[in-house]
Amino acid sequence: MASPSLNWDKIDAIPGWFMPQSYGVWRALLDRQAEANVAGDLFEIGVWRGRSASILANYRREQEKLYLCDLRLDEEAVRNSIRSTGIEPANLVPLSGPSCDLPARLDLKAMHQTVRWLHIDGEHTGPAVYRELEFANTIVNAQGVVVVDDFFSPRYPANTTEAIRYLEKNPFHFRLLAVGFNKGYFCRPESLPLYMDFLASGMSRALMAYGCKATLFKTTGPWDTDAVGITDYVEDAGAIAGPDNEPQRWHMMRTRHVWSPWRHLQNGLRLLKAALGR
Repeated sequence: MASPSLNWDKIDAIPGWFMPQSYGVWRALLDRQAEANVAGDLFEIGVWRGRSASILANYRREQEKLYLCDLRLDEEAVRNSIRSTGIEPANLVPLSGPSCDLPARLDLKAMHQTVRWLHIDGEHTGPAVYRELEFANTIVNAQGVVVVDDFFSPRYPANTTEAIRYLEKNPFHFRLLAVGFNKGYFCRPESLPLYMDFLASGMSRALMAYGCKATLFKTTGPWDTDAVGITDYVEDAGAIAGPDNEPQRWHMMRTRHVWSPWRHLQNGLRLLKAALGR
């Protein structure tokens, strides 16, 4: 879990554009990772003065690294920002330069699927976003989260179009988990149940605990998209809402039991025969 001293007022005092609603969403999802014992390094592309990086620094565990990439990284300013939240910066990996150089500068073989949180807030061009998602596929682990900034932003439409293009071309790399407050959240297909169950059952309370009163919408089912929309609170909808014609329920993919007792017995006999035959 994060340092007890972390709060929004400290993050708000750091220059940048990271919103209080995103502060709530990040903390809720990072808390969920901690509860589920999801381990791994943290990575940010596009750091500025360390506003959102300071949140990640507070969630970094003892052996984990925090990679910080910015075109002209002001390492001293970022370290001071982290200190202003009540902790000392540690295990930082500063990477000053464009994100396109990262594969050449890092040992990608050693970093293969070692990152649990990657925030993409860099160049904001189509080629860069697509390339950064390719990079994400190399380094993000099975339960990791990728956050794309300015998702659905009319100012930077390429952030959305190229992220969707990447998903369409690589459907087994990432799935769109949630969209909210100017950011898109992606996870591996195999970790979708981990996060979707949390979104359905605990996210609203977690957001409220961080001062973010929001509504979570899931207006379709897994045959269409699993993604959840998160907005400022909508009175008519309440804290959580499903399809317009069935707002009281979410349609989700869940594990269901499909074997009969006889099938279990058959499988048990098969395993026993295989063991005896060794």
